[in-house]
Amino acid sequence: MTTFSTASLGGLLRAGTTQQDRLLVLHTPLGANKLLAERFDGVESLDDGGFRFELTALSDDANIELKTLMGQGVRLDLQTAQSRTDLRPFHGHVTEAECVASNGGMARYRLVIEPWLAFLRHRQDSCIFQHQSVFDIVDAVFARYQSQGKLAVQWRWEIAQRDIYPVRGITTQYHESDFDFVARLLAEEGLCYWFEHATGKKGDLGSHTLVIADHNGAFRANTQATIRFHRADASEREDTIQQWRGSRQLQTNSLAQQSWDYKSVSARPVQQQSRGAGHRTLQWSDDPGAYGWETSAQGERLLSNALQALELRNKRFEGQSAVRTLAPATTFTLTGHEQHDKDSEEDRRFAVLAVRHIARNNFDEDLKAGVGERLGLPDIATVFDASDDDRQDSGNAAAKPDTVTHYRNDFATVRAVIPYRPLSIDGHGQRIHPKPSVHGSQSAIVIGVGENAPVHTDRDHRIKVQFHWQRGSASSARQPRADGQDNAPAADRLGAWVRVAASAAGDNWGQVTLPRVGQEVLVEFHHGDIDRPVVVAALYNGAGQADAQHNKKSAGAAQSTGNAPAWFAGEGKEAKEHAHNAVFSGIKTQELSASQSGDGGYNQLVFDDTPGQGSTSLATTQAMSRLHLGHHKQQDDNARGKARGHGAELATTAQGAIRAGSGLLVSAHAQQNAKGAFMASREAQQQTKQAEELATSLAKSAQTQKAQLKGEEAPDKLPAIEALKHVAEVLGATQEGNAAQSGGANGGGSGDGIKATEGGQGSVTAYSEPHLQFSAPMGIGFVTPKEAIAVSGKNTAIVANQDIDLPAQGQIAVSVGKGVSLYTVGAKAGEGAEPNQERGIALHAASGSVTLQSQKGATKIAADKKVTIASTTKNVDVEAPKHVLLTSAGAYIKLEGASIKIHAPGKVTFRGMHNFVGPQGDSASNSLPTDKLAECEWKT
Repeated sequence: MTTFSTASLGGLLRAGTTQQDRLLVLHTPLGANKLLAERFDGVESLDDGGFRFELTALSDDANIELKTLMGQGVRLDLQTAQSRTDLRPFHGHVTEAECVASNGGMARYRLVIEPWLAFLRHRQDSCIFQHQSVFDIVDAVFARYQSQGKLAVQWRWEIAQRDIYPVRGITTQYHESDFDFVARLLAEEGLCYWFEHATGKKGDLGSHTLVIADHNGAFRANTQATIRFHRADASEREDTIQQWRGSRQLQTNSLAQQSWDYKSVSARPVQQQSRGAGHRTLQWSDDPGAYGWETSAQGERLLSNALQALELRNKRFEGQSAVRTLAPATTFTLTGHEQHDKDSEEDRRFAVLAVRHIARNNFDEDLKAGVGERLGLPDIATVFDASDDDRQDSGNAAAKPDTVTHYRNDFATVRAVIPYRPLSIDGHGQRIHPKPSVHGSQSAIVIGVGENAPVHTDRDHRIKVQFHWQRGSASSARQPRADGQDNAPAADRLGAWVRVAASAAGDNWGQVTLPRVGQEVLVEFHHGDIDRPVVVAALYNGAGQADAQHNKKSAGAAQSTGNAPAWFAGEGKEAKEHAHNAVFSGIKTQELSASQSGDGGYNQLVFDDTPGQGSTSLATTQAMSRLHLGHHKQQDDNARGKARGHGAELATTAQGAIRAGSGLLVSAHAQQNAKGAFMASREAQQQTKQAEELATSLAKSAQTQKAQLKGEEAPDKLPAIEALKHVAEVLGATQEGNAAQSGGANGGGSGDGIKATEGGQGSVTAYSEPHLQFSAPMGIGFVTPKEAIAVSGKNTAIVANQDIDLPAQGQIAVSVGKGVSLYTVGAKAGEGAEPNQERGIALHAASGSVTLQSQKGATKIAADKKVTIASTTKNVDVEAPKHVLLTSAGAYIKLEGASIKIHAPGKVTFRGMHNFVGPQGDSASNSLPTDKLAECEWKT
């Protein structure tokens, strides 16, 4: 065994570091021949990050600063069978560097070389992309890495038909590395990728380009377009395949998905099935979440991609070879294999999916021996370090053993006619590129279009929100993005329309409470999908005042508003009227103009659950209108003030109206526990019947005493009495339980046949016509300092079981169009308790005159007893145009013309104490007005 000294080994190494005619040539920024490639083990593939190469390199400098290599671009050239000078390049960036061994100034370094895409694994972000296609989004992510030091970021698209890829409404990168995010998007759209390497100009370390494609037509023919199945031999002019084996795998052959789309109110099912499925259908049903695609065509395309990814695994081919040009996304034609030579040329053409390269450099024996003595074997010792006898059989098809010991590869292929799609689900049903799942809920800030629009929504009750993890000019964290993109403007230009959950949501009915701009809301996500948010509630925030309304923090980041609850439990000595145990509950709205300050007009429904003082209040600050039920307290927002009473209050400083199209009852008669029909009017009906009976009785008495008008109806047919009967009938009317159902404003249906409406059968009190009824057990008062007017279109009946008083400080005018009948039954002296014990009819004028006129008829004054016509201080004048006749018991005095006639069946006696001096006379006029008396609407 030869023993090498440090000096002799260093000399061998320096002599061997020339890279000319080497199988592996390494180019680094350290300079030519600074590092000599020793061993190479690397994988490149379609998808899966592109490539990762690990190699060891030798150097006569054991003190290389590893940081001078990190992130730098390097190129490893591989000599091929086609040319000893036109080498195959592998370009990438150093992502790991390690000095694994050193001895006597000689060192072995391990380098890991990966594409620029690997840098995306080390940057995590959360960002929203809106109204962008997959091309726009990926370009934007990649652009962040351009012009960053020595990073050579290059990519290109190979797309057969761009217009089939939709513009995405919202796409969210959420706590994902840039790599995972891009890989997920590409897999979702059925896009694959690989890298192409280039040497570059003289003195340039080269480059590598990411190629993203959606069709096999983008694959290139391999530099060695035809490859034989043959043993490897140094005498062969072309590299060959030594091992070849095919495999089949049972796969799902039918896919079915359905995604609920709330806009179309349908599940939009899609289905794809393999053409070769036959009668054995193995279907995989899945739910991709809410509105997974806008159209059925999009859904079919996505599902077709997924099925093609499965079909790709139905049959695959793997092998080992010495073909140094094998690369993913290249195609070749296989020859010399007895199992395939009979196939068509199309079936013998294969596409390479992945290659693992294993190589060691072609050092001379002295250098290999010296390195092994000082540094030992490298960590990436390869199969070439084992003897041929130790190698296992290759499988179902192998060529003769090879004699090449410097390069070998393992590869995987499929027939080139089989469309390639990235697999989205592994063999255990788990997604290979899962979208980030959101566990639990998040809060966000409602955003809008500006200060003058406190509510920002659309026709479908949706709003826009900004999450706290977004970064930009108005972010919650007040942090900008490193790339300068404004992903948190707190404005309408960024953010998808988000649905708002409601306690009830029906067709033109339901609950509507929209969160306003600046409010904090609670957000959940359909299926945990970050792209499918829904607002489920609004949140109070900040720190409310202990003894007053509003918030200690009026505003915050992201244009958020500090929102303290309107009602709260007051604390501290200064709380005063706020000092209660949060007894208020309900809802309070706010004028739009004061949405962020909370000090404007409002509407509210408040429940006060103070023990023994419960109340409900429905109120608005407009015209201070309110309906208050229960225990009345003066309430000013959260303050409970002085007691105001009990019961119900309906009040406003503006106009008020109570309307009931089928009848209205205003009653002071209590209804115990509200057990009866709410329109029950038993007391009013009984009193109306009593009034009708009294009026009938008095009318009969009047007619018996001839106190009726000419042509007057029988007592029970009098209009006023019939009106009383009719009112009693109206008050006693009933309806069946659902007979009163009617449509809404749009003429809605009656609900016939709906099982849930079958309850509540039976009859209830319901007025038979639109009647307004006032009823009270202890009195009804109508009081006004000005006019009071009562008008009826037909009859007016005023009935009292005792007295009716009509006092007036001014005048009382009664005008009747047809006739007036005044009748009293009267009473004997001693009956009743009134001061006047002789009840009858009294017409008295304390001052002024009393006039009784019959302008076109006779006037009769009759009494069962004495009739007295007297003037206490003046004259009594009796006048007639023809004669005046006074009669009694057959005697009479008749004044007619110029004569006076006196007659008596007995003696006539004249007495006097006046001296008559000559005859004298005078004349008097007894003419009456002749104008027509105007009729009025008052009737009896």
